[in-house]
Amino acid sequence: MYDKKEIFEKYLAGTCTPEQAAWLVALFADESFREELEMYMDAAMDDQLEEGDIIEELYTQSKNQYPILESLLTGGEIKTKPSILIRLWPWAAAAAAILILYVGGYQYKASEEALSTTGVTVTNKYMESSKVESLMTLTLPNGEKIELTDSSKTQYATAKTTNKDSFFEIKKLENASEPMVQEINVPTGKTGAIVLTDGTKVWLNTGTKLRYDANFVGSERIVYLEGEAYFEVSHNKQKPFVVVSNDQKIKVLGTHFNAKAYAHNRTTTTLMEGSVAVSTASKLRILTPGESSVVNPGNTNIDVSPALLANVNAWRNNEFSFFNAGLEEIGVELSHWYGIDVRVLGQADELGFTGVISKEKTLEEVLSILRRTGQIKYQITPWGAKERRVILMM
Repeated sequence: MYDKKEIFEKYLAGTCTPEQAAWLVALFADESFREELEMYMDAAMDDQLEEGDIIEELYTQSKNQYPILESLLTGGEIKTKPSILIRLWPWAAAAAAILILYVGGYQYKASEEALSTTGVTVTNKYMESSKVESLMTLTLPNGEKIELTDSSKTQYATAKTTNKDSFFEIKKLENASEPMVQEINVPTGKTGAIVLTDGTKVWLNTGTKLRYDANFVGSERIVYLEGEAYFEVSHNKQKPFVVVSNDQKIKVLGTHFNAKAYAHNRTTTTLMEGSVAVSTASKLRILTPGESSVVNPGNTNIDVSPALLANVNAWRNNEFSFFNAGLEEIGVELSHWYGIDVRVLGQADELGFTGVISKEKTLEEVLSILRRTGQIKYQITPWGAKERRVILMM
């Protein structure tokens, strides 16, 4: 993982690589680093320079090596005073839908500020904005399904709201010595959060299924994940918490981590705090904070590398975040969120995309941003076709 302060200083000096610059842009999207980035900017200020001068200097330096970043941060030509830009600059990547395309040594850009709507306006469930709501389905052992809404209050789950977020509190049954296996399902275009009976909090991404014993009978607290979830595990040394997903297991005592395990895709585990043991049928790796592990389908190897934490945090902030992502990876994310089949034609994974896009945008708007890189074309099958599908091509 890069050192944030070091890369920030390299950017100011105009000596960081395009990959490092892209990493910095992705980091700007993470609100948890806002105070730290403000501190770096304050340190960069020279008492001899006015705010406007320092901003002009930053833009001059960035223009020499990274014109894409200048365009990203200003939306094109500088039309506002530098003194106003200083308050907006570090988080412009999060506030605007920006996509950067790197092809070899060349760079292309697409900004929502340059986006104009053309052609026929499409209004259907795939194109309409998908605003995140706390809405999930709880399936009981007898097959009964309970729709959870913001006002739900049942013997199995109760809706709760705090200053920060909304979640559902799963309840223990009176006969807690017997297993009570339940399953939470999150529909496409939505996310949600639950608190399990042991106090563990789980954020669930779109299209995710989580199966668990509400009473946690036995020597371990085992949950089964298909999809993506962020866990803040309640500490219990005598009763480890275990996440089973695809071909791997994650074993923890008490920690914060993200697990991404959609069906037929690679399984990724990212550790934020504490320590976890990731295992397959023949391998075992211990992760430390800031590391990610990857297990590919049908493979027992566990690859460990530094994590891009901004990407992990993005989905909980209702954003797509990509760092040097191939078009295939982007297609998978769009498919999960909008609930439509996305196919990629050609050698699209030779291109790398870096940027942040709000999930409040319609599918059509996201596809238009891709198209405006000048490298991507797309087709949407018409209504009446046997299957609804988006095709991305070079």
